[in-house]
Amino acid sequence: MVRFIHRILHRIKTMLPPNLRWNSLLVVMSFSTTFIAVVAVLMITFAMNNRFNASIDRTTEQNNTQIVDNVSDSIDSYLKEIRSVSDTISNLLINYNPEKVFNFYHLVLRDDIDTIAVFDAQGELVMKTDSRNLKENVDIKRQNWFRSVAPGSRMYMFTGPHVQRLYKGEYRWVISLSTGVEWTDGENKHQGVMLVDLNFNNIEEMCSKELGEKGYLYIIDKNGELIYHPRQQMIYAGIKDKTIPIASALDDGSEIIKRDGDRILISVKTLRNADWRIVGVSPLNGLFAYDAELRIFISLIVISVVLLIIFLSVIVSFFITSPMYRLMRLMGKVEEEKFNTYYVARGVHEVKELSFAFNQMVYKIKRLMEQIVEEQQLLRKSEMKLLQAQINPHFLYNTLDSIMWMAESGDQKNVVKMISALAQFFRLSLSGGYDTILVADELKHVENYLIIQKMRYNDQFDYEITYDEAVLQCKTLKIVLQPIVENAIIHGVANLPYKGKITINAGVRQDRLFFKVIDNGFGIRPEKLDNILEEKPTTRSGMGVYNVNKRIQLMYGAEYGLQFESQPDEGTTVSIILPLAK
Repeated sequence: MVRFIHRILHRIKTMLPPNLRWNSLLVVMSFSTTFIAVVAVLMITFAMNNRFNASIDRTTEQNNTQIVDNVSDSIDSYLKEIRSVSDTISNLLINYNPEKVFNFYHLVLRDDIDTIAVFDAQGELVMKTDSRNLKENVDIKRQNWFRSVAPGSRMYMFTGPHVQRLYKGEYRWVISLSTGVEWTDGENKHQGVMLVDLNFNNIEEMCSKELGEKGYLYIIDKNGELIYHPRQQMIYAGIKDKTIPIASALDDGSEIIKRDGDRILISVKTLRNADWRIVGVSPLNGLFAYDAELRIFISLIVISVVLLIIFLSVIVSFFITSPMYRLMRLMGKVEEEKFNTYYVARGVHEVKELSFAFNQMVYKIKRLMEQIVEEQQLLRKSEMKLLQAQINPHFLYNTLDSIMWMAESGDQKNVVKMISALAQFFRLSLSGGYDTILVADELKHVENYLIIQKMRYNDQFDYEITYDEAVLQCKTLKIVLQPIVENAIIHGVANLPYKGKITINAGVRQDRLFFKVIDNGFGIRPEKLDNILEEKPTTRSGMGVYNVNKRIQLMYGAEYGLQFESQPDEGTTVSIILPLAK
């Protein structure tokens, strides 16, 4: 099974395009089907979770209510029992003096009772159940537990948790029960207050019932003051339980509240024998709060289903879109001008129709490309011939005019020399109808032109032709030097007050063929130099420069052509850049 999946994944990898994008059909289909399926799974999981959570909430509420009722009954019984203890002592005080009562009851003092003491109406100690020494200068009458009942009234009052400071060196947290008592001493009748201090042993034990994983019980009075809390040290440190004000405002029963994003079940029950309320607090975390193994199991199932959905979505989407990706690869070949590409589709009807249209398109593109190539070749040849034809006539007219002038003056030697140079010039210009000639022939061609022009301008300038031997057998577009030299003569050296010079150099630089035409003439003004190669030149010489540059770029591309460097009154350098071709 693993090998089978591996082969499928390998096949998918080899068939997918290398530049697969996020908005491709495969990705969109895979993502869409995965998204829909995952949303469906999550919705089902969410609905089931809500159903289970509602059931768990009801069960938790019933359990918590039962526990709170049981604890409240236990504490009610406990407080009733404590009141019974106080009633027993009160009855004994009626029939016996305090000393006899002390000797009798001291033997049965309970562990949860910290102390029992009786004080008269003036706050003086009458009796107590242990031998601990009272603090001096303690004003008993100002104590809350003493002031809460009238001496001899037989009323009962529980005072909330406080530190009992009656005894030297002891500061115990207790809950105090106060009740009014009466006793006789001989013929005298006395009234006072009995104090019963309770520690938290029994209350803590009764409130230790567990309410779920993190639930707890605590006790408050009717004013919301805390009587007992299992995290008592936290309360002492000033850290408030946020559920206390909520529980104080609730009636008896259970209610689910939301606090800081959490759901909490609060159950409240008021005691019968005291103004106390038992509060049960349980966080409702739903199904996952009760069984870690169940939580892990359900999470693994959901993750496994999601991964399976993703895998199946990719597989199904791949088999649907793979014919289209094959068609895309063939389109890439067509972009590379491989027009012998055809595709026979295997897949859904739409893909077959698309492949048929693709084959028709490739056939028509191939025919159109062949037609365009033929037309471009003819157009290029025509434009080259037109540009070349614009170069020669003007020079021919001027040269014949010079020959006629020399013949009339009887200068037969120079007439012969000029006619011979002119004949060689046009023989090389024609060059059998070819567009390219050897560099050696191009240099010979421009030399014949310089011979003629030097005679026409009465030796107004000298010229020098230099070259690297390696470039003589290289190919160059014909008649590229003559228009540049003509420009150098007319605008550079022809009208100098001193003898000018034109230097022509041919060489190789950076794997390119370079010609340089350098003159020491007047130079070119900067504003004219910027427009020297403009498409619509304003002078005939400018037209010649434009034609040379245009012919070079038509033949070889825009990266080749002419470059000008010039300084006024210093001269001009024209570089002709051509590809190096042997």
